[in-house]
Amino acid sequence: MRLLRGLGDELREARVAAGLSQATLGAACGLSHTHIGRLERGEVPGASLLVISRIASLLGLRLTGRVFPEGAPLRDAGHAALLERFRRRLPAGVRLRTEVPLAFGDDRAWDATLDGLDGPLRIEAETRLRDLQAVDRRIALKAADDRSSRCVLLLADTRANRLVIRLHGPLLAARYPVAPRELWTTLAARHAPPGNACVLL
Repeated sequence: MRLLRGLGDELREARVAAGLSQATLGAACGLSHTHIGRLERGEVPGASLLVISRIASLLGLRLTGRVFPEGAPLRDAGHAALLERFRRRLPAGVRLRTEVPLAFGDDRAWDATLDGLDGPLRIEAETRLRDLQAVDRRIALKAADDRSSRCVLLLADTRANRLVIRLHGPLLAARYPVAPRELWTTLAARHAPPGNACVLL
């Protein structure tokens, strides 16, 4: 609704600047003046992009659209199953909590965090690693904003993910220096690892 109101404001400003009435603009695009008014006020929840684009075009504007990452995406059953496999390997007394917000008012969340260790440990899980640099950048930004020092990049053990790991071995070794065996040994002792780790599971 905020987006529709913003678009409506821009359309109204362009119409007024062009010296057009709502009735004149409506007649040009086959809509009533009351419908134009409702669109300008953002009061048409089902307004189509086609209609808004047509009005914009008549006002000498071009409607464009982009999407940007914000918050955590909806995860599928494979993602939940991956986190469950990780949870089953944890020692008694260590609890995995999922979808843990970074801070109040921040839409982003860690996929999971571990409680019961001697320090915080965040988990980011990926069933299909398509863009390692984007994932690495997302984790780094979360860690900086959350003031977290350690994170586990948890990957589903698939042929595609193993290929990405082989292709980007140096980057992974630099950003995730704790080997999987060391991670499991450390967790078994209920300690947080000394650094980031990347694990196939």
